[in-house]
Amino acid sequence: MKANKFNRTHFVYSGFVDSGVDVDDSVKGPYDLNFHHVSHCDKRGKIDALIPMKVSKLNRTHFVYSGRIDLGADADDNLKVRVVAANKGTNGRYNNVIDIEMKVCEIVQKFGMIIKESVFEHCNISGKCPLKRVTCEMKNWLVNYNIENIPALPYGEYRADASFMKIHQYNRRELISCTRAYGSVTPKIPTIQKKISSSKFNNTMQ
Repeated sequence: MKANKFNRTHFVYSGFVDSGVDVDDSVKGPYDLNFHHVSHCDKRGKIDALIPMKVSKLNRTHFVYSGRIDLGADADDNLKVRVVAANKGTNGRYNNVIDIEMKVCEIVQKFGMIIKESVFEHCNISGKCPLKRVTCEMKNWLVNYNIENIPALPYGEYRADASFMKIHQYNRRELISCTRAYGSVTPKIPTIQKKISSSKFNNTMQ
């Protein structure tokens, strides 16, 4: 780790530079978000948001889930969500590219309205935030997992942890649950190709 000063504005370096992630002409742009599987985080919290922790992938944009979902606490200003998304680098290590924390109602409003509306429809829930604790038995729940309003991301493999935290008096934080999802970001497939792929998928199911 040695660089030689050339003048007031330049230096000279000989050696190897590794950014940890792939950087090329296709590092970011229009993309598809592909879901792989979910698991527990390293720190799980007092409940599991999904029981069982197993989701079946249907196609590039949808998955099917049967089991119980549990928010773990009332959806109000005292429940926050922290999402940390990391990209897998060429060295095999995960490098954080997103680290945000918001009130649960705000993060759903900004990023997850499609998923929220799907849950409410499946569970016959009405109303809006704040809400009492949501629990629901899901059977063959089909949901589009494309998240809204995410900025351009580097293509590659990803790991994302979603932690739900209850904020108590004096800002004491209680970890309610944490779910880890694995997936990938790939160049966006044109709509016409998606329709063809969907048609082939439907034919194989008949």
